Amino acid sequence: MEEYAKVAILLDFYGQLLTPRQYQILDLYYNSDYTLGEIASQLNISRQGVYDGVKKGKTTLKEFEKKLGHAKRFLKHEEALRKILSDLRRVKSLDETEDEEIINSCIEKLEKVIKEL
Repeated sequence: MEEYAKVAILLDFYGQLLTPRQYQILDLYYNSDYTLGEIASQLNISRQGVYDGVKKGKTTLKEFEKKLGHAKRFLKHEEALRKILSDLRRVKSLDETEDEEIINSCIEKLEKVIKEL
């Protein structure tokens, strides 16, 4: 996954654990796509201050993820559910014998995902 998108996801999960200023800087940078200069102007701080805030905030988010792992677990579950949905859509075009095998497989995958929640 692209680094930019990864940090945006981490911000969604752990943003409220940051200081309000760190969150504001990262939100403008990653979610609103502001440049460092635009953020500096809006917040009345130096461009270097914004850069340092982005760097420190990104490091903090990665530390939270390393310790808690919520984003990784969420993405894993999301991918498993997408696969199950894809398998279920295939059921429409198969004969009855194959349908039962795919449905049983989907049920097993769903049970596994639910247990991990």
